[in-house]
Amino acid sequence: MKNKLNRGRENKLYISILIVTGLAFGVFFTSKTWMYDDSAVAQTPFDESIGGLSQTTLILRDWEYNPTNELMEVTLERVQSGTDAVEPTFTFYAKEQNTSQKYNAELVYQSDNNMVVQIEDVPESFQVIGLFVTEHRDQNILKQEHKKQLQNNGDEVTITDQDIKETALPEPEEVIVVGDYRKIDMNQSLVTKTDKGYKKENIIADMKRHKQGITTIIEEDIPFQENLITTLTQEKDDLKQDMEFETKEEQAETEREIKQKEKAMKDAEDEIAKLEKKVEELNEKYQNREEELNALTQNKDENQQEKNEKTDAENAKTDQ
Repeated sequence: MKNKLNRGRENKLYISILIVTGLAFGVFFTSKTWMYDDSAVAQTPFDESIGGLSQTTLILRDWEYNPTNELMEVTLERVQSGTDAVEPTFTFYAKEQNTSQKYNAELVYQSDNNMVVQIEDVPESFQVIGLFVTEHRDQNILKQEHKKQLQNNGDEVTITDQDIKETALPEPEEVIVVGDYRKIDMNQSLVTKTDKGYKKENIIADMKRHKQGITTIIEEDIPFQENLITTLTQEKDDLKQDMEFETKEEQAETEREIKQKEKAMKDAEDEIAKLEKKVEELNEKYQNREEELNALTQNKDENQQEKNEKTDAENAKTDQ
């Protein structure tokens, strides 16, 4: 009887240990999703210029991750900020913080100003991951710059492009765009799209930014300048009233203050004019992108219609 009781207690003990161990593993592997993380966020800011390259300014627009297929997608806007006549090309790879393992990163779409890079096989346990972007300038441009540098240094020997070794040219420049799991959007439906799919996404994102820019100017920036003018006008009127009871010396000082107020009012009026001009430009950009989106959608509908007609014709032929 005692042996049965002991075995029963041992079984309960083993079961308890297994349950606790299972819970511990569950906490360990899912704690990222529910436990508070007080470490510093390492995310590269969105919608801000990223320096470090000689010919290109990058802007991080979006960063998504699908844990199901372990796929990341990073959208970068690129602005040519250098003087090279030939735009540079780019290569990519990714690496998680504090590890040596590299992840394959592939450029899946690019337009005149956008690049979409996918990072493959990223485990859900990632914390901070860096996308390394390397800028490759045209070799002929680099050789010409090198020759000019030699000439400026007083080298009178005639040098041809063939004489210049690649080792003498500067190394490609590199920047790291950092993603923190707390700032990366989880997207369970993230997959590789067609070029038209990415183009449509970029157009919609541009339209959203233009609309937000218009809203900010109209609802915040212009009212701020208008309130500033109202405040300055009141202060100017108060100063004029005070002049009746001031000495000539005090009046001269007040006149200077009034002129300063008037200048600030004029600056605010000029700023409002600039902001209104900016609204016009953003509206024009929004309309252009909207037309581009409509044309893209129309082409898609026409292609689908042609496909349907072709299928119907083939079906009719088969029925005969």
